[in-house]
Amino acid sequence: LGGGTQVAKDSSDIFLVNFMKNKLHNLKGQRGVTITEVLIVLLIIAVISTLALMSMDSSNVRFKRQNVSRELKVAFERARFDSVKRHAAGAGPASVTVDTSSYTLTTDSNSDGTYDTLVTDFAAQNVTIAGYAAMTLPVTVTFDKRGEVTTTGGVSPQFLVCNGTCSGTPDASNADIVLVTKTGTVNL
Repeated sequence: LGGGTQVAKDSSDIFLVNFMKNKLHNLKGQRGVTITEVLIVLLIIAVISTLALMSMDSSNVRFKRQNVSRELKVAFERARFDSVKRHAAGAGPASVTVDTSSYTLTTDSNSDGTYDTLVTDFAAQNVTIAGYAAMTLPVTVTFDKRGEVTTTGGVSPQFLVCNGTCSGTPDASNADIVLVTKTGTVNL
């Protein structure tokens, strides 16, 4: 047999030839991924990614507002603690002055008889504070030797901490309320 064709001589060669023919025949019906399928998958990934990024941005805004609310609450608690600790003697009681984009904590932090002032400005975070109801800012909240509260103008110290500006009806999605009771307890 000389021209390039080879005849199978035993049953194992015949089995191998038939096996290869069947495999090649079965592969004819299979195809790869079409461009349409790839585009649909990419579109689904893009939509899911966009939704995730939008949700993450909303969470960051809420986190910044809640962080400012907690910091304001801690400032009130520090001022109250300082006044009670020192029995509000000497230069006077500790206080917190709240304005729309900052607050100022005035305490005797190292007990040397002189007051230290710490200003916290959060205007760059797009968070604002407003007085609750008809209260106008700035308001100074002062604690006496028993930790009880007095304010400038005799207003009840209730503050809205808002995303952006405090407009419309505040709710849990756009505002936090920081409330200082007459006995000096601070609630968030």
